[in-house]
Amino acid sequence: MSYTYLKAGEPLDRPLPGPVVFLGGRTRGRDWRPEALRLLQNYRLTFISPWRANYPNPEDDIPGHTAAVTWEKMAIERADICVFWLSDALNNQASRVEIGYALGRGKQVIVGSEPGFFGAEHLTCFTGLVLSTSLPGLLSRLESLVIKHENRLETK
Repeated sequence: MSYTYLKAGEPLDRPLPGPVVFLGGRTRGRDWRPEALRLLQNYRLTFISPWRANYPNPEDDIPGHTAAVTWEKMAIERADICVFWLSDALNNQASRVEIGYALGRGKQVIVGSEPGFFGAEHLTCFTGLVLSTSLPGLLSRLESLVIKHENRLETK
């Protein structure tokens, strides 16, 4: 294993081997992130995961929720690539905001969604992003971006 893996809440103010990949999106139900780690286990990079077993409820734990959101914002700022996997229906409200923030910060962003995701038309129309319709497709695109980053580093 040659990657570094930072879990939600871990310090971000240290040198991180690059490229740095933020693994955003779906945080409830089956966690898709281990599939990304397996696919890219031999690359020298850093994964930052916002996944938490228990996300602080914004109505019951205002300081905890604020700290979690602030950490995610800083994680996106540290990232070179932000990848999001969105679940079905109208979930993912925070992820939609994070996608917009990452794009506004000039990050490379790739997005995929499960069948039944509502809002694909808005997301593609307003951002120009092409959504992957399968997790393997999304992860293949991620691997391509990681390889491009490695090639850029080798030519410097």
